Amino acid sequence: MTMVNKPFGSTPGRDVALDQPRVFDVGRHYYEQRHRIHEDAAVLRALIGAVGWPNDLTSAQWAQWYSVALGFAPDLVIELGRGYGNSTALFAQAAWRLGRMKIVSLCVSGEWASMVAPRIAKLVDPAWFANVDARRTDILAADYGEIIANHQRVLVLWDAHGFEIAELVLGEILPRLSDRPHLVLMHDISDNRYAGVPRSYGGHPLWKGSRWQQKTGAWDSRVNIGWMNSIQDQVIALADFSARNDLEIESADRDYTEFFAAHPAYANEMRQQLGEEFFSVIGHWASLSLTGKAGPFHFPGITGWRAASSRCDIVADELPRGAAEIVTAAVPWAYASTSEWRPRGSPPLNVQSWIRCRLRVQGGPIGVSLLTPDGRAFVQSQVASSTSPVDVVLAVPDLTRRGRLVIHTWDSPMAAQVHIDDLSLVW
Repeated sequence: MTMVNKPFGSTPGRDVALDQPRVFDVGRHYYEQRHRIHEDAAVLRALIGAVGWPNDLTSAQWAQWYSVALGFAPDLVIELGRGYGNSTALFAQAAWRLGRMKIVSLCVSGEWASMVAPRIAKLVDPAWFANVDARRTDILAADYGEIIANHQRVLVLWDAHGFEIAELVLGEILPRLSDRPHLVLMHDISDNRYAGVPRSYGGHPLWKGSRWQQKTGAWDSRVNIGWMNSIQDQVIALADFSARNDLEIESADRDYTEFFAAHPAYANEMRQQLGEEFFSVIGHWASLSLTGKAGPFHFPGITGWRAASSRCDIVADELPRGAAEIVTAAVPWAYASTSEWRPRGSPPLNVQSWIRCRLRVQGGPIGVSLLTPDGRAFVQSQVASSTSPVDVVLAVPDLTRRGRLVIHTWDSPMAAQVHIDDLSLVW
């Protein structure tokens, strides 16, 4: 008999024999939540219409994630990437249904606040928004220790892409969730065994990363890693994390297809009750959880400002010491404060450092920016809009040639009150 040598099969790892069964059965919960989906179908249609961006999430995917939220019943949803807010709206509706669930939505996009939420407000009770904390902020700068805090059951939607976000999820967020029930949903990943996506190159060039794809417009080039078919960099990080930890990345396409193939009567019920609009065995998404899995786990290290181990206060000439309040004008990009600044301590000049500004915003979106030394351009600029404390982090290219620090209105003609709670340099 010919022996097949499985690559890396002899590499020692964690003892998977100690794993417990999965805490969440995607297929079964889709079926078990069919009555709620049916009862809320009119509301879901109205919300889908209000968001007005169906190319990001189909009606069937709305129903699938709605069933996940209702079935898993988390007390916290962390949304990494919001866009127009398809997932924000369906999670908010699930929170309204369940009566408890906090949603912290993180994204730099402004369409939710400026366009979508006002349209939804015409359809729902004002209290519908009570559980939604939609922050306009840099996902990489958020304080996930504070966000997760004492929450006991956490659902994460990982819908922002790139290796930096992958490092954040796998190296910062997942370790914080490993001691409590959790589930991570990942969009834009198809199962080439079930979803009808080709394995052939089809004459298209080799996929060279999502940034290359965006630059060249080669949208038909995709990457296949195992069963995962995608245009997103995160599948490479996921495959690496899976191999290091002997973990299965779960496929919604497989879970739904196999569950309903094993229960054809259930599939008939779903079609009769929900129709093709809200029922599909293909989801084009994946999931990951460490819950029930025996460790130890291997997590990637964190780079950038999160790896900083030292800090000192910053002195800014236009900002009072301690907490400060600045009012921006209702004029896009108008400067409200421009400050010369210096670190109070003596950080080394040969290491990367970052300005970390912790603030709260009442009103429209604002920007925190670092100017070039001649004041003619922004070195870095970040948007912030949240009544909850958020961090804005700006890399300092050269401590010996410091451009001014600017607080200004962002792209909307809306005034704001900016409460700065902390201004520091980290390295």
